Formats: sequence, C-alpha cells, structure tokens
Amino acid sequence: MLQRAIASAANQFLETRFEWEIIVVDDGSDTPPVAVVQEFHRANIRLYCRQHARQGAARNYGLQQAQGEYILFLDADDYLLPHSLPRVLDIALSSHSDIVRFLISGITIHNTPAITDHVSHSFSGDEFMRLHHLPDSPVCYLFRRLLATENNITFPENVFLEDCAFTVKLHHAAASVVQTDYTVYAYCQRQTSTVHTDDARHKEQLRLHHRLMLEEISRMIADNSDNRDKRGLQRKRTFLTVDYIIRICRELPWHTIAAEERLWLTQQGLYPLPYKKAYGCKYLAFATLANTKPGLRLLKLFLNSD
Repeated sequence: MLQRAIASAANQFLETRFEWEIIVVDDGSDTPPVAVVQEFHRANIRLYCRQHARQGAARNYGLQQAQGEYILFLDADDYLLPHSLPRVLDIALSSHSDIVRFLISGITIHNTPAITDHVSHSFSGDEFMRLHHLPDSPVCYLFRRLLATENNITFPENVFLEDCAFTVKLHHAAASVVQTDYTVYAYCQRQTSTVHTDDARHKEQLRLHHRLMLEEISRMIADNSDNRDKRGLQRKRTFLTVDYIIRICRELPWHTIAAEERLWLTQQGLYPLPYKKAYGCKYLAFATLANTKPGLRLLKLFLNSD
C-alpha cells in the first residue's frame, strides 16, 4: 500500500510547473520500507526511519523536514486521485490561501470524480469554523507550511485525537481558508484503526484524551493574548462536547454518566449545552434531550438500541 501511496503523489505530473518533495516517515515498523522508496529512483523522495512514537510524532518530524511552501499529509494506506494535486495547488496559489480544503472519497468510488470549478470565497479560519462543520482529519486540506511553523503549531504526541488539536489550532491561526468541492484524496478505512477497536482500556484512553482536547480548546478560548474571534472555537468545542456525550452514553453505565460525567462537564462549563439556533435543528434536538437527566437517559437507551 505504501508503494501505491507514493506513486499516487509522484505521478501527479508536477515536474513541469512545481518543485515538489515526498517525505516518508517510518514510525518504527519491523521492516523499514527502504526498497519501496528506492524503487522510485528520485532524490526528492526521502525516507526517515524513527522509533515508534505514534502518528503525531511522525507527522511532526515530517513537518520539520519539509521545505516546500505547501504541505499535504498522506497516510500510507491511502492515495491521491490522478491529476488532483496540481489543481489544488493552483487554487492555493491563485487565492493566496493559508488553507485549501477539499473532498475525500472512500475506496469504493472507482470513477474519477467530475472536475468542477466551484471554489468558495475566502474565510478567516475562525469564520470558517463558525459557519462550517470542521472535520478533524489533517488529510482533508492543503496548508501553508509557515502557518504551522511560525505559530508553533504541532501535533500533540503520545496521545489519541491528536488530529483534532492540530486542525483546530491551524484553522484558528489562518487568515485565509478556501474550500473546493473537488475530490483529491482516497481514504481507505481500516477496521484495526484506533477508532474501530472495542478494547476497554483503549476506550478509556480515548475518553481521557477527548477530555484533554476539550480542556485545550477551553484554554484557547480563554486566552486573551490575541484579538481573534473565538466564536468558531466555541462552536467546535460545543460539537466536541456532543461527541463526548455520545461516547460516554455508548460506553459507560448510567450511574457513572448521571453522577461523575455530568459533574465534570458542568465544572468545565460545557454542560448544559448552549441553545444555538445557528447550530441547526438536529443539534437543538440533541441539546434538548441531553440537557435533562431523563432526556440524557433516553438518549443513552436510543444510542445503545442497535
């Protein structure tokens, strides 16, 4: 799969218009992919082998080694659709954007998506978060390298949900974000990934790291050292709280939710959920249920009915 991923990036026909590099970071695999990288015979495809330190550390190391103006992350089992990258780079350069967001597709989609010309107007990063759902994954966008390095934005290491922290901070710092409905990235979902395990200890760690992420965004909101609008951060924190409530309803017994979890959410200023019409009808319905003890119990029954 790594060979496919590298080939999908190397065969984008960038040579005639752009300088480019592919940085492969091996996160402590039993067999480093030296032969896979060497078969491309390209000096601008570089391999770095490190001890296993999880995905956040691997992405940070790759970011440190990068020299290009724009960066796109590509996981080893995914790939870029043909001729997609030059198009997104054209959008980034013509709009002078810090971030260009694009669509991703599952591997069940075999046909090349239709090319469209729709590109949104430019948003500030916080405005984008205030008006749109913000997926956490860092493979959904191309970003200017200096946006991360000059603002000291890195992935948290040795934790889960590291993508959320990086994506939120990067967008909060961005002066210009545009979005295109052009599909660039093919995502291959694995049942062994961190979001698809039923191990009880692993679920406990995910809940802990979910809490840490909520606390981190709360600190960003409370930080008065910059003059940026915080409404986008507030929306993101609210929907992360919704995700957390869904998580605990699915994973924890009712007595723990009713006592310990509701107390922690209240102490953090996350509960009751705010009633915001701008967040949509589904959100309002969820908040109406979740904000009362009987409604929260009904929500737990519904989420576990399958």
